[in-house]
Amino acid sequence: MRNRNFFILLIILFICSITLICVKLFWLLTDTESDKIYRQGLEFYNKADYQNAYYNFKKISFLSSYSIPALYRQATCAYELNDRKTAIKKYSKFAKIYKNTNLAPEALWKIALLEIDAGEKKKANFYLNKLVEKYPKSDFAKAASYKLGLFYLDNKEPNKAKDYLIEYIEYAPTGRYAIEVLSLLQNYDFNKLSVSDKYYIADALYQNGKYSRSVEILTEVPFENSWLLLAKNYDKLSDFNSFADTLLKGVSLKYKNQKFEEKDILDTMALYVKKSAVSKQAAYNLVLNTKNNTLYPLSLFLYARYIDYDSSIKNYEKIFKDYPNSMVAPDALWFAFWHYYKAGDNICALKLSKSYTNIYFDYNIQPKIMFWTAKIHLNMGHKKIAKSILHNIAINFPDSYYAFRANAILKKQKRPWSTDNKLQIKDKFSLEKFPLELDNKENRLLGKFVALNDYSVIQNFKLENEFLQSWLAAKNDRKAYSVLVARNALSLDAKKTHSPAQYKLAYPLYYRESVNNYAAKYNISPYLMLALIREESFFDNTVVSSTGAMGLMQLMPSTAKLMDARLYNTKNLFNGEYNISLGIKYFAHLMEIFNGNEPLCVLAYNSGPGSVKKWLSKFNGKDFDEFVENVPYPETANYIKKVYVSYWNYINIYER
Repeated sequence: MRNRNFFILLIILFICSITLICVKLFWLLTDTESDKIYRQGLEFYNKADYQNAYYNFKKISFLSSYSIPALYRQATCAYELNDRKTAIKKYSKFAKIYKNTNLAPEALWKIALLEIDAGEKKKANFYLNKLVEKYPKSDFAKAASYKLGLFYLDNKEPNKAKDYLIEYIEYAPTGRYAIEVLSLLQNYDFNKLSVSDKYYIADALYQNGKYSRSVEILTEVPFENSWLLLAKNYDKLSDFNSFADTLLKGVSLKYKNQKFEEKDILDTMALYVKKSAVSKQAAYNLVLNTKNNTLYPLSLFLYARYIDYDSSIKNYEKIFKDYPNSMVAPDALWFAFWHYYKAGDNICALKLSKSYTNIYFDYNIQPKIMFWTAKIHLNMGHKKIAKSILHNIAINFPDSYYAFRANAILKKQKRPWSTDNKLQIKDKFSLEKFPLELDNKENRLLGKFVALNDYSVIQNFKLENEFLQSWLAAKNDRKAYSVLVARNALSLDAKKTHSPAQYKLAYPLYYRESVNNYAAKYNISPYLMLALIREESFFDNTVVSSTGAMGLMQLMPSTAKLMDARLYNTKNLFNGEYNISLGIKYFAHLMEIFNGNEPLCVLAYNSGPGSVKKWLSKFNGKDFDEFVENVPYPETANYIKKVYVSYWNYINIYER
């Protein structure tokens, strides 16, 4: 009996196994066929042949794992064909199944638009309210606020309409419907609007270039709540006197309960000083006007730029001693530290260094102060202490410029700034691997769209993972955005626990062949040129700077013509390979001027050879690190650091 039962169990298990194998084979065959059908449908869709696209997507079996992406695509095709009934049916089904992705609010938004077009205002209102209620932070909810505002205007409910319209411009002051919303709000009795309503309207007007009207509305907002925006408007209107009067009056107020950010105030104060006839007097006016409030350290910090050196150091010392929590205190402490370092006053410098690391541990200037603290100890013969500090920098700030310099000192590199011009950039950059675990329903759906190369859909997902955003941007050929997102994601993680693939997103190998070819032609390190391109343009071949520099290597037209006398149409500089050829040729030209000294050429690429020669004439030649730190243009001093950080990261990622 037992043998018989055991035999029956084996048969059942065998049948189940065969069934599972058959099901898997069926799914595999179904998915293989569905994949072809979906891709063909996508081709039709991209050609705006929505009818044929719909029929292709509809042919995909509900048993296929591609059935849900196909359902979404059926809805989009029906929407484009204005097949209201089918689109609503498909979108509704999809929104229920995948309610936790940004495709769900998009589906509700499309349904609402279809109901509006059909004159079904009540049904549209239902979906719009549902959208705002369930997905308040989505872009579609903001657009829904606009539509709800129109709905309540038509229903003769102006107060409800006003609330939704204000909500729209609060969150999207430069959005698609902002101008129309501002026009509608002009019909309201401004005396009945709240202070915050008026401010949001004025801010949206400012951001849309309506400066005079913004000023008119701000006169009805209490001055303590409006002065900074009011000053910005006067600046845009080129009314310097009103700008100055408003700013000076505003900074003299007690800042305690105001909502303006200190950085915004500091930037506006700096603008006032820059545009005044006498900068020193303007800066001093700010000091006088902020004497008794929390903006005083900001004014002292600005004023320090326009007074004699000894007095500026006293200002910096006062800031970090008396106002240690001010946003400018860490920078002030650094300037004082650097002063004592250059003066050879090691005791005072070390005392400030200790204060900095105790108070501002997470601030990004810390590795700089630590590095120069280690240099002090090296100069004093305290090798063990210096070595410990340098190790600390390398471990806790691994991607910083000072970590690379610390490692060079620890490894006793004789030529730490030299690059290897014999290396060729190898093709080690791949975007094929999906950088997210398919551990939940939404991610699996996302993975399906990725597998199908349907990237336009993916942009509507709720992408909270920055590296996924970067990866998708790269797949859509948005090179600059991809690099910036990955770079920012790297900088936000203090533990630096990222994978090689994530680093490769921040340091990609775009234009590898062109860089290799022209770098080899002029005997220059291709990785250094790639680093320079990354910092100049983030691989955006169409970018134009505020000074007129163009393309990947940010060439000024005059410089480009110097390298190629046949250049008559500067638009040619948007051609990636051509721009690289001239940029590297110019770098080679700088190498001749500076006798092959690469870091000087990097400096000159940013500021011009004349400036670098001038700085060299005042340099004693003892410590190149000190020379870099003393570069008088902050932008150029940061530029050389950024380029070499990129270079060293490229070497670490792809050559080690």
